[in-house]
Amino acid sequence: MPSIRQLTLSSFCLLLTGWGVTAGGSRFTNAAATSESPPRVTELSTNATQSKAKATLNNVKVFFPRSPKSAADFTYVEPVLRTTASRGLAKFAIEQLIAGPTSKEKAIGLLAPIQLRGSSNCGKNFTLSISKKVAKLQFCKQVVSGGIGDDARIRSSLNATIKQFSPIASVMVLDKNGNCLGDQSGENLCLKKP
Repeated sequence: MPSIRQLTLSSFCLLLTGWGVTAGGSRFTNAAATSESPPRVTELSTNATQSKAKATLNNVKVFFPRSPKSAADFTYVEPVLRTTASRGLAKFAIEQLIAGPTSKEKAIGLLAPIQLRGSSNCGKNFTLSISKKVAKLQFCKQVVSGGIGDDARIRSSLNATIKQFSPIASVMVLDKNGNCLGDQSGENLCLKKP
């Protein structure tokens, strides 16, 4: 009596023969079949969990300032959706914020709040850690700012974007040197908040 493995292998060989595939991988064709494209086999796996595993797409919001509203109210931001299969949703959202709005989003007045300049001191644009409901975001490049208004728009965009993720209650934003971003007092007040 043939084993289950032998039956499975025989069934698979019959299936390939039906598709016109030989052991060498070439495809038999005839005049009637040349206009059809061959069926695609994307993955053959003996592990059932691998074949069931599919990438889950997640929608995340990225909050951008919008002209002219954000010129009068530095805290005004609007969400746009981005989709990702990444499991690091907060990191992805910040990357999208740094990338800025698409050309269509720019056409309706959305602005890029974060502009980076210079070399990185960590090998990337930023680091992100989350502990005790506090997200600590440190930029690794210089953040370009035109003053208080730009600083407020940056913080508003980051706060809204990062706080959408439920375990995060507050956001600490640091510059390349580890100082509170936009803290003109020089006292690093964001580091003193609980």
